Amino acid sequence: MEVYTMKNIMESTQFEVYDFVNNNMLFFAIVIASIIGKIKESSKQNQFTVWIVYLMGTFFHELAHFIVSFITFGKPYWFSIVPHSKIDKETGTKMITLGHVKSSNIRWWNVFFISMAPLLLLPLSYFVYLHFFDYIKMNLWTLILYIFTIVSLLFSSVPSGIDFRNVFNRGLLVNFITPVIVGIALYLYHIKLSAYQGGLF
Repeated sequence: MEVYTMKNIMESTQFEVYDFVNNNMLFFAIVIASIIGKIKESSKQNQFTVWIVYLMGTFFHELAHFIVSFITFGKPYWFSIVPHSKIDKETGTKMITLGHVKSSNIRWWNVFFISMAPLLLLPLSYFVYLHFFDYIKMNLWTLILYIFTIVSLLFSSVPSGIDFRNVFNRGLLVNFITPVIVGIALYLYHIKLSAYQGGLF
C-alpha cells in the first residue's frame, strides 16, 4: 500500500503545474503581459508595486541608454532606477518615471541612437528565449521566471515617450536620415558578404 506524504503530494502537484505551464507557455506569456500592463495602468495609485514589477525591465532599459550614450560619446554621468513622479510641462498630466539616464553631450548625430537604444532589448529577449535554460535548470519556478524575463524585456524594449520626443526635438531631418543610411550600409554589407561567400569576389 502506497502512502502519500505531504512532500510527495507537493512534488506531484508542482510537477503537474509545471507540465501545464510548459505545455501552455504562450498562454501564460499573454497572462503575465496582461498583468504587467494592468499594473502599469494603475501606476498612479501604487508606484511601489509598479517599481517592483518593472525593476528588471527598467534596469535593462536604462542600461541600454547608458551603454549607447557611452559608445556614441554622449558622456553619460547619471544612472537611476529609482521612480519619481512629475508633471509633464506640455500636457500638464502626472507622469511616473521609473528610471532615467543623464548625458552631458547629446547632439544631433547621437540623439537617435541614444534615445532608441532600448530596441536592443529585442535581440536580448530573443537570446534569453533561446538560451535561458542553457544556464539554469528547468523547474516550475525557473519556467515562470523565464516567461516573466522575456515579457519584461519586450515591454521595456519600447522607447518611452520622452525618448521619442528627444528624437523629434533634436535634428528631426537627420534623425530620419541616419537610420536609413545605417540600414542601407548594413544591407550593402550583407550583399557584399553573401557575394564573397559565394565566390564572386
